[in-house]
Amino acid sequence: MACIKSAARSALVAFAPDAPYLAAGTLAGSVDLSFSSTATLEIFKVDLQSNAHDLPVAGACPSAERFNRLSWGKAPGSATEEYALGLLAGGLADGSIGVWNPQKTISSGDQNDSFVVKLEKHVGPVCGLEFSALSSNLLASGADEGELCIWDLAKPSEPNLFPSLRSVGSGAQTEVSFVSWNPKFQHILSSTSYNGITVVWDLRQQKPVTSFADSSRRRCSVLQWNPDISTQLIISSEDDSSPSLRVWDVRKTISPIREFVGHTKGVIAMSWCPYDSSFLLTCAKDNRTICWDTISGEIVSELPVSTNWNFDIHWYPKIPGVISTSSFDAKVGLYNIEACSKYAAVDGIFGTPVHLRAPKWLKCPVGVSFGFGGKLISFQISQSSSGGPQTSSEIYVHNVVTEHNLVNRSTEFEAAIQNGEKALLRAICEKKLQDSMCVM
Repeated sequence: MACIKSAARSALVAFAPDAPYLAAGTLAGSVDLSFSSTATLEIFKVDLQSNAHDLPVAGACPSAERFNRLSWGKAPGSATEEYALGLLAGGLADGSIGVWNPQKTISSGDQNDSFVVKLEKHVGPVCGLEFSALSSNLLASGADEGELCIWDLAKPSEPNLFPSLRSVGSGAQTEVSFVSWNPKFQHILSSTSYNGITVVWDLRQQKPVTSFADSSRRRCSVLQWNPDISTQLIISSEDDSSPSLRVWDVRKTISPIREFVGHTKGVIAMSWCPYDSSFLLTCAKDNRTICWDTISGEIVSELPVSTNWNFDIHWYPKIPGVISTSSFDAKVGLYNIEACSKYAAVDGIFGTPVHLRAPKWLKCPVGVSFGFGGKLISFQISQSSSGGPQTSSEIYVHNVVTEHNLVNRSTEFEAAIQNGEKALLRAICEKKLQDSMCVM
């Protein structure tokens, strides 16, 4: 089955960057069968070797408010063993940001002991929230007022807030729906908003690099940077009348460079594969969760259609091909994307074959094989001088001579086969026969 593990929760999730754990925070606005209004932050152990289908709870703690976004960052540079698992930040419904120590959530018996600090600046639900992968002490956040905040958590219990950023004029944002750090440049950050405007920020200059929107000003729900090409990002729209997925190059924002068409209703969540940038995950209000080939624009695979929307999806950073989904069916699930890749659902008919392409993590980067005559053949992927994708291989032929007599006999045999001289081949066989009889 495609579903590997699951937990009965209606929650946003975040994977630990360097450990086999998954955090789940109760989704704001969700209602369970008991109509409970409580909020909880839980950490699950991701043990894919276990036969148990349910994700085991490693630790839990209460939260004052429910979550609109969840982000798990690496340990700050100056942090001690106290923050060995990094920091968990939650964008809460009341406009604040809660920061927890997941190490204490797992190890401490006191449920309140893991809470580190409450960050208060925003007005309205915090929907934009992300730790920087290049500068682990930096946390970006955005909410209803269109203001972007950068928090320095080098000392988690004593956070420092940099001057807030706000776009003005025709490029002004209203409710920030998502923020994302550039994977190549630590001072570049992007934010998108429900009024359709996307802004790329230069934190060194404390001002926008560029801002843009499409002609229809569609409500933007999620944006993701291309893991390999630092100037490209993709923006999705949750507008049911135009559920677009558009790739933009920030060097020329007059129009998008590509658009993916497949969803019939608004796109809610999106995740670009960190191992292979040609794979992109999206989920929408049409109950479909699709994996795209960003090179061809085709649908590579699709998860089985659920009875309700998936509202959160992520790639597991430790094992390629494993993803997480969160749905309004009150289920957090881990899936093997390769188990869903043979067939896709097209026009409501499940079982339509699709064109498959091996992902990068299945490709062999190096290889070696012995040949006749003491030859050793090896290959490796050639490194691009420009730092771009690697598209060719280099092949090497080595001479490995350990037994000279064996090499001479092998060379003689190869020559006889290649030239097709039956007399020479017969002479070789007779000589081998005589040598065998002498040994006996």
